Amino acid sequence: MGEARRKKTATAKLIEQFPTCSLCGGQRLSTTRDHIPPKAIFDRPHRPDKLVMPACNECNGGTSTADLVASIICRWNYYADDQELADSSRLVARLRKQCPEIISEWKRDVVGRERGRRHLLKHGVPVPSDAGIVSIGKISISYLNLFAYKVALGLYFNHFLKPLPNSGLVSAIWRTKEDFAKSGFPNELLEIFPKYAALQQGKWDTSKDFEYRFDLNETDGIFGCVARFRTSLFITGFAVRDARILPQEEFGDGDWIRPTDLLEILDRPLFERRIQ
Repeated sequence: MGEARRKKTATAKLIEQFPTCSLCGGQRLSTTRDHIPPKAIFDRPHRPDKLVMPACNECNGGTSTADLVASIICRWNYYADDQELADSSRLVARLRKQCPEIISEWKRDVVGRERGRRHLLKHGVPVPSDAGIVSIGKISISYLNLFAYKVALGLYFNHFLKPLPNSGLVSAIWRTKEDFAKSGFPNELLEIFPKYAALQQGKWDTSKDFEYRFDLNETDGIFGCVARFRTSLFITGFAVRDARILPQEEFGDGDWIRPTDLLEILDRPLFERRIQ
């Protein structure tokens, strides 16, 4: 069986088993499949055919730029190897065609980038003198927030084998390696998420590029996780099946959303900043 035919058959079987989208709370029918994390996270890209979610065209297409942005940013490394540099160049070329305003955002504000360099050095981040400094602004932040929420919804589906319903809520944050340069990765996150998972298929182990820790309560439909993407991007997410179990004060400033609101993240001013 050819590769294209095999994928078509796998997609048909997935849709037959899970007829509603895993990302929008099952609001729309699944018509395709979505890889979480995306293929572009991995080298060349090359990944096991696992962690594949049923998705509608709207959610799949509406999050494709977010996937691309995250796939680039998780490769931002002080000492990238040749494969990483080659993949980054290829992905940036795609992003330049798909969403050129993000590339423009990264290039603007030279003064801000120099200020960012001084800020990083002040907070203990070792920045080589010849390292490039990119300005991450509102557009990039919105797409990273969208990616973080998508990851939380996708991993919830992976463990419950059903979409988070729209009676529930999801919240997620992202951080970079620079956030942990001074104090290290928070041990409390490792303690509250004792279970471990990675993308594996037989002896094929891609944990160097993606792995996560999690915990869940099947009875109450509660899920939490912290995931690492390559060396530079970390996401923490929480999801609850029934919003009524959350105390009202937990809702914060609106960073808990219903799955059906996923694609609206790009239109909400709240998500133009990093969620705390």
